[in-house]
Amino acid sequence: MFSKRQIEILLSLMEAKKPVTSEWIAKELGLSDRTIRNEIKAIQPECPKLGISIESIRGKGYQLKILDQTLFETIFSQLTNESKDEIANEFSNQNDRVIYLLKQLLLEKEPIKLENFEDEMFVSKSTIQNDLKIVRQILLKYNLKLVNRPHYGTMVKGDEYMRRLCLSNHIFNRHSDISIDQESSQLLDQELFEKIKEIIIKKVNHYKVEISDISLGNLAIHIAIACKRIEEGFIIEHLKDHFTKEYPFEKIVAKEIVEEVQGYTKLTFPESEIDYIIVHLLGTKLLHKKELTEFSEFDEAGSIVQCMLKRLRTELNWDFENDIEFIQALTLHIRPAMNRLRYKMNIRNPLLNEIKIKYPSAFEGAVLASKCIEEYLSIEPGEHEIAYIALHIGVALERMKGKHKKVKRVIVVCASGVGSAKLLYYRLQHLFENELEIVASINYYKLVEYDLSSIDFIISTIPIKEDLGIPVQVVNTFLGDEDINRIEKYLYKDNQDGLSLYLDPSRVFIHQELEDKESVIRFLCNELYKQGLVTNEYKKLVLERESLAPTSFGNLVAIPHPLSPVTEETFWTLCTLKHPILWHGNQMVQVVCLLNIQKGPKGNLENMYQKLIKVVENKTIVQKIIKSQSVNEIIKILHEN
Repeated sequence: MFSKRQIEILLSLMEAKKPVTSEWIAKELGLSDRTIRNEIKAIQPECPKLGISIESIRGKGYQLKILDQTLFETIFSQLTNESKDEIANEFSNQNDRVIYLLKQLLLEKEPIKLENFEDEMFVSKSTIQNDLKIVRQILLKYNLKLVNRPHYGTMVKGDEYMRRLCLSNHIFNRHSDISIDQESSQLLDQELFEKIKEIIIKKVNHYKVEISDISLGNLAIHIAIACKRIEEGFIIEHLKDHFTKEYPFEKIVAKEIVEEVQGYTKLTFPESEIDYIIVHLLGTKLLHKKELTEFSEFDEAGSIVQCMLKRLRTELNWDFENDIEFIQALTLHIRPAMNRLRYKMNIRNPLLNEIKIKYPSAFEGAVLASKCIEEYLSIEPGEHEIAYIALHIGVALERMKGKHKKVKRVIVVCASGVGSAKLLYYRLQHLFENELEIVASINYYKLVEYDLSSIDFIISTIPIKEDLGIPVQVVNTFLGDEDINRIEKYLYKDNQDGLSLYLDPSRVFIHQELEDKESVIRFLCNELYKQGLVTNEYKKLVLERESLAPTSFGNLVAIPHPLSPVTEETFWTLCTLKHPILWHGNQMVQVVCLLNIQKGPKGNLENMYQKLIKVVENKTIVQKIIKSQSVNEIIKILHEN
């Protein structure tokens, strides 16, 4: 049996595409280098049972190789599932203890004595007291309180609806998959959960409405929680007071779902429990397909979308006013998102980290746009909701790019006859279909009489000595790799901005002894203030942006930045730390790149983001940066990559 720690090491090795050092894994898992080496030594003899090997490569580190894919998938899947039971009883991690305390306190009818927790978790009274401070903070968000009854113990007091939301968000819905995980299945009946899903799917198909797999899973979990709580005698009361208007369609669907669930469980759902299901239907995109095109800019969702369009245009110079597809998709998303936030329903976005890394500009646009929701509801949307908005913005940006993309008009000059000219013509058309419009294919002698006024450049198989006033790319008739590279360089020359545009040696700081996220941000902001690049208010903007959604991307890198562009130029400020620090959740960070985007028209930011993400995603580059002993060494590493 592998321990939780050993499974985490195996997962870390699996995710790495190249060999990684024990030092790297140690930083990621918050352990010592020596511990990792000892654990890997213990794992290696057991590797054949898993269908894998862990090779030690001198000077590079460890690499996991899968020798038997089927065996590995079967055994490792069993191991990770079994380890969840172990993890539930392994209380060395504070987060695990907090979740366990929450679960016990929310589900228990009677007060629980703290001594019981001490015995179960093998921790001291002071540890439990510290954990309970975090439990209180979580409960407070749901207007729930921890009440201590002398000689009896501690229990949760408050509204049943809020208790269920807290249960759902923190116990049953912590993972991104769409089924009940093993830990939750101990509390909810898996068979009932699957039956409820089946009932919902039947209703969705009957009424021809749209619902995502994740929304379907969430809704089934909430109804399964309702069944468990009703069975134990806990009923929601007076939920109708929360409604601002009637929802006849959702009420019909909720009633029909309840009728079937009652028939299956033999439980009785009072009217207030039907209202509970209506609330959750309101948190999904449960709309008739014909309604997808029926939007009003005068309802609250329409008003918020108009606010978002204005903010994106003003702050980032993105004009989506005429993109009807974007406006409709965003409105369709905002309506249920508003209900989720009003009723404190969390939503998990399984693509969150990918969206942050692959579409950074769209994510930043979504952070700005989400302020419209926050101002309207006085509730912060959170990074999972922001990531969904980013998806819609990303699609709109791609559409905009396609419209504004200027295809280069070229003529092909070929001296070796019609056959080879056609071959070159079709090869170019295949390789550069979206970048080139081949206007004509002509012989060299006809070039002098050809009108070149609308032509961007010439591709020729023979050298052209005359100055024609437009560029000429000389290529081989059969178009080799070098020829293709030269054409690509010409086509994308506007995107070839050098690193020197973004990184100046005066804005690189190495091996700083800083203890936490705030002190790193303060240090970098103060350095920019000293250089006269930002105002005194700048620090506040960076911290405000960080509070909306953390800027750590995994891989020991964080990219903080101000909420709105405030500088005259786009540039980076880079800092490496002597030791990794905890940035957010369990993510450690040792390289911080404070990013500034110029205010006003932006030019080509995609290229800059691509350069930055290329660094963020590459463990080898990050490790070299961390180990660098000088500013020049860091700049050289970044130039080479």
